[in-house]
Amino acid sequence: MSGFNFELYQKPISDVKTTYIQLQVGKGRKKQPSIYIDSDAFDCIRGVIWNKHREFADQKMINQINNDDWFRILKGFEEAMADLKESTESEQLIDILSLSKHLVPKIDLLFEQKDALYQFMQALTQWVEMHLKKEKYILIIQNDG
Repeated sequence: MSGFNFELYQKPISDVKTTYIQLQVGKGRKKQPSIYIDSDAFDCIRGVIWNKHREFADQKMINQINNDDWFRILKGFEEAMADLKESTESEQLIDILSLSKHLVPKIDLLFEQKDALYQFMQALTQWVEMHLKKEKYILIIQNDG
């Protein structure tokens, strides 16, 4: 792996080697707006989500998260982004992002991409905020490819 892919996609990722996470507005109707995120990139923010919404579960294919919970999650993103900007060592990312153990070996690579991670979190926050104005839920759907 040469690095993390912190892009937000408007369509599903078509690479068969890539698993992705879908964020979908509403309660799961097909025509609702969605974005798609590489699973490895999403893993970098999974801990921040879980810290602010303890019902978020890796084992569930679909996590239905309401407005109030999303606002708490976005507050967590804001705090993490502020700490990310101030970080000077790769090990600090473990606490800032509440990283899972499988990402610790990639911590130096992640630190090299901290600006891209920051922009990713910022773009994701803007997308969620825009849709929470009209909808009560945004789903996190885990796709195994």
